[in-house]
Amino acid sequence: MDRLKVRLASGSHVVDGSTVLQTFKARDDAFKFVHGQGARVWLDWSRTVIGGRTPPFDFTAMFQQDAIGRIFKTVQGPGAGTWFWTCFEGGARGTVGNKDEAVAGVERAYTRYLIKADWR
Repeated sequence: MDRLKVRLASGSHVVDGSTVLQTFKARDDAFKFVHGQGARVWLDWSRTVIGGRTPPFDFTAMFQQDAIGRIFKTVQGPGAGTWFWTCFEGGARGTVGNKDEAVAGVERAYTRYLIKADWR
């Protein structure tokens, strides 16, 4: 179990497939539970739209109605074939070898940001 959904409806429900694992009053508590399970929050992914166009190999992560982060594949230059990821909240970002790693980077960074895992 590396990804869990958090659904907001009369509380925050942590869901694995169709099974509700836990219900919380506060969203942040649901994210803490996910992190405590060694998982990351499963974000909704769609093609990025810029100026009415959808660039190839470019995706945006959403939680509810908020854009959380973005991933895209570098197609030219010395980094061609790598994937760049960025989490808009907290500013975490990186370059990895494939799309799945980029998705994981955004989801992990957003989960950690919301629970303030890296704050001192």
